[in-house]
Amino acid sequence: MDFILVPDALTASETRYALAQRNTMGTKVGSFSVLLETLAELWLIEPSELDWDVALQEQALAMRDAFWARSIRVDEPATVAELRVSLQFLLNHLPLGARPKEIPSAANRNQRYYNDLLGLARGIGERPAPDQLAEQWFKEHQELCIEPVYVYPTLDTGQLYPWQQQILEILNAKGWLAPEADKYSFIPSPAPENENSPIQQFANTLFDPGKASIELANLHWLTCRDHLQEVEAVTSMAQAAVEQGTRPEKIAVVVPGGGDYELWLEKHFEYAGLIASNLRPESGVFDWQSSLIHDLLTSLVQPDIPMAMMSAIINPLMPWAPGLGHKLAERFGNGDELTLGNEPSQEEEAMLRLLQNQPEENSAAVLDWLKNIADNTQGPRMKGLGKKRMRTLLGNTRRLMGLYDSQSFTDQISNVIRQTPVTTLESQEDRIRYLHAINIIREGEPLPLQVDELFVLGFNQGHYSYQLEHTGTINRDGWDQLAADAQLAIPTVEESQKLWEEQFSELMRRADRRITFLRSLNDHQGASLEPSETLLDMALCFQPLEKLDPEQLERPALQAEHPLLRKTVVTLEQTVPPELKDLELAPELIQQARLNQDGTPKPESPSSLEKLMQSPLAWLLYRLGIKSRQWEPQTPDISVQGTIAHKVFELFYTHQNDAWSEALFDRLFNQSVQEEAAFLDSPQWRLKRNRLRNSVYRALNDFAAWCQQEDWNISNVELELQGQLWNTPLKGFVDAVLTDGNQTLIVDYKTSKHGSRLKRLEKGYELQTLIYRELYQQQNRGSDVMSGYYTLNDTTLLTDQPLKPSDQLNVLQPEPDLTAQSADAVTLVQERLNDLHSGTIKLNERTDEKDWKDRGITPYALTDNPVISRFTRDGEGNA
Repeated sequence: MDFILVPDALTASETRYALAQRNTMGTKVGSFSVLLETLAELWLIEPSELDWDVALQEQALAMRDAFWARSIRVDEPATVAELRVSLQFLLNHLPLGARPKEIPSAANRNQRYYNDLLGLARGIGERPAPDQLAEQWFKEHQELCIEPVYVYPTLDTGQLYPWQQQILEILNAKGWLAPEADKYSFIPSPAPENENSPIQQFANTLFDPGKASIELANLHWLTCRDHLQEVEAVTSMAQAAVEQGTRPEKIAVVVPGGGDYELWLEKHFEYAGLIASNLRPESGVFDWQSSLIHDLLTSLVQPDIPMAMMSAIINPLMPWAPGLGHKLAERFGNGDELTLGNEPSQEEEAMLRLLQNQPEENSAAVLDWLKNIADNTQGPRMKGLGKKRMRTLLGNTRRLMGLYDSQSFTDQISNVIRQTPVTTLESQEDRIRYLHAINIIREGEPLPLQVDELFVLGFNQGHYSYQLEHTGTINRDGWDQLAADAQLAIPTVEESQKLWEEQFSELMRRADRRITFLRSLNDHQGASLEPSETLLDMALCFQPLEKLDPEQLERPALQAEHPLLRKTVVTLEQTVPPELKDLELAPELIQQARLNQDGTPKPESPSSLEKLMQSPLAWLLYRLGIKSRQWEPQTPDISVQGTIAHKVFELFYTHQNDAWSEALFDRLFNQSVQEEAAFLDSPQWRLKRNRLRNSVYRALNDFAAWCQQEDWNISNVELELQGQLWNTPLKGFVDAVLTDGNQTLIVDYKTSKHGSRLKRLEKGYELQTLIYRELYQQQNRGSDVMSGYYTLNDTTLLTDQPLKPSDQLNVLQPEPDLTAQSADAVTLVQERLNDLHSGTIKLNERTDEKDWKDRGITPYALTDNPVISRFTRDGEGNA
């Protein structure tokens, strides 16, 4: 068998094409990894069953005296990843069959690190796949094989790793390395049309400061707005080149790694009628299987965070439809009972039972629980997410549970979670070559053919310049020292840089007519980007050192004189903003929104009427149940703090006659946290929990002392009031009703300061005190009722009617009388209700937000809904 050894897939494709042109049969073409697979087939070598990554992790954890022992306890995934890079670099430069010795009496950190890495390599016992095939072949290469393999290298063997060169030396000793030197001489090697052309002079002068300056010709450096404009410019120039007679296969585009250039090029070329060749089709699927395991385990160790279980519930692998999954997740997040609706399937019922009945805190129970859930998953078929893979993931979870079995249950599960990454699985397939197409190559890859036009995209800092390779825990300079200490065949940094420069210059030689470099001035966030460091070396080819100015080579793409660049001025039409008009709906439609499902009127509340005052559209969306379904992480925001504070005051009702003490308060506060926001008991919220506790304690302490001093008794909490005002049914729940003889005081607790509440009373836009006062009197005829607020942040009691001052807390009343306190609010509510009866929904104006703030009302209805913002007019206001 003949085997032609090539450096990459593109060269292999060109070689196969040349072989096909000569009807050559029985010759295999491939890179070094393909050669190893071929050798394994001919020597009947079975691949090792060792999972090298698993062995690396377990051996690293077992070496408790190694230099990484502390780091691996803090961040195991990152530490193992660094060790993987270090060990791979070391093994790349070790000959096959080598048994390296530790450096005796290690004198510095790098030598100690090296000794530990050798111990790690010995503990694993094998090289990573596919290098392990080379090690096995090295042991058996003298045994019988199916047939000889004659290898013909078409690459610079000096650039191979030592163990790769070792394999070629063995083949050479057998007489199998290129035994017929001219057998494949018909395979063309790329060579420039004119060795003395300006492009070739540039390639020969680049990185050689000793050569004289040359004339600048057929080279262009263009600056673009961003990456996308680079692609647009290259597409335009490639299209122009084809129209001028350049064959597409004589055009090549180089793209940097780590960006979206290939995806954009493919789309832009398709639109321009061009074909992009040598692209690797990439398709990704989110790893829902790992996500399910990750979320389920998270729910075990962090039960106070519902989002983990909510994520598991909506996982598409669940047996229920997505709509039902989101409803279940929302109910779970709200703490409501989970129900499946009418006629659920057996699979749905079984899955819901499994999710609700969490396992005991031991490895066996957790693994059984995960397995049962996995067996009940019936999600849609997704590429790469089959049952076999799920069994593999569960097996790895079992292995990890055993690996951390000596730790506490929480630490054990937390470590397993960290070792269960959730990513998008990329399906990497072979590159596709097309005839009569433009070749796309990536930075660092060779171009095995001559082209007329060479475009280099992304010529920015960090690309197209020598970069020190990442070598893990020992830096690249440290390996240079170790190469001498441990007798390793590691090239120096200078040698590696020289090799890179030769490869880049060789890429430049592949162009016969013109090279165009393009770079971006800004990234997509608007931050400035600098040119590649290699621009300085290029400037040295044309400019004397005393007048060196690399950026003089660059020209803005829209101003440059480039033979292929076509620029067209496009005048964009000025968009006319739509004229927003008030909605005119059928009154019957609005009436339907104000009815319950059984046809009874749906009563308004003080908060819904305040919403109606601020924005009729917001009120309508609220009545129709149109709201954001966005999940947000649990945090002790103002809403959560208010809920807890209200609960503490509510619980105090049954203890108001008990002896007051901090111990009593703490019992009430702890119960409130457990019932309303259990996540605050987590360690990460300890500081904010203490702050909230102290704030609520101060407020309740002052309030309890005032009640005792003034003989006020809390007669009711969370009292429901119902009635009618303005021919509209109303309902509301008051936080507390206080009585003192014949006097009644309705109190609403607010976790804020009193300033805004006092302002709305004085401006005439107070609605709640009026509604509660009127509804209470409708249910309790002849009673003398007053209403107000107790603002917890400044311990102030603000009432609509005079109360005598107290030294226990701040007692305030507004200056206007009862009627004036709500006069403007009542007028506006009646106007809004009349609009609803006629079918009119008024839209908001830009000035409404400021108007409401001036009245002491925070306009949440305007600011918390993007729909309202979208349909707000530029006007003088109608609030």
